[in-house]
Amino acid sequence: MATIWQSVTWNVARAGGLTAYLLLTLAVCAGLALSAQLQSPARWPRLLNNELHNFLTLLATIFVGLHILAVWVDPFTHFGWNEILIPLASHYRPIWMALGICALYLGIAIGISTLLRPHIGYRWWRRLHLLTLLLFGLATLHGLGSGSDTQSWWALALYGGSLWAVGWLLWRRVQVARRTKQERVQLQARLQAQQAQTRPGPAQAMAPRQFQRPGVWGTTGTGAVRPPTQGGAAAPPAELWRAPQPSQPLRRY
Repeated sequence: MATIWQSVTWNVARAGGLTAYLLLTLAVCAGLALSAQLQSPARWPRLLNNELHNFLTLLATIFVGLHILAVWVDPFTHFGWNEILIPLASHYRPIWMALGICALYLGIAIGISTLLRPHIGYRWWRRLHLLTLLLFGLATLHGLGSGSDTQSWWALALYGGSLWAVGWLLWRRVQVARRTKQERVQLQARLQAQQAQTRPGPAQAMAPRQFQRPGVWGTTGTGAVRPPTQGGAAAPPAELWRAPQPSQPLRRY
């Protein structure tokens, strides 16, 4: 009976750890796909992708708890809570176990920052959320160093495929950020060029300005009389007319 229970707990611990790692990989890939804008709004809305990211993160957290609980109750390993919660306190591969414990605490900190996002702001939340990549790296090293299935081909394929997927999406994310920065710089340069073109030159700025009040008769340089403006708008040049000249000389009396 003890042998069966030992086999069950050990298999649950192994399966829980590998499943949690796979779900963590999918959650990180979904987050990178969101930030890299790889989803199509018509076929895969951003809201659905965001909810999928949150759901995968929740499932990964559940399986991490199952993995820790199975390791603690396993009669073969005899892990105590101090070995599970304190880094470098484990009698079994302390360095690799410490990496997993650090990944656990980092995941808790990221989850708390998500809950406190309305209070800390989007900028600080995003900075703390970048630590998910460090969490993924620590979990990968923990699985490679302390897992009993590391020598099998399927486990190596799982870790290798996860590293390739996250690495490729991270590269795409960096390219998108670089392209966005270049577009922002080009847009600023175009705006500055347009402002420089619309800005008056020195000669135009120093030239005197002539003002005419609405409803006042004015004259042109050739002696023609300009009718009064209506509503503050100057009359067009076609409406300029010349004052009538007398047919006979005026007499003085």
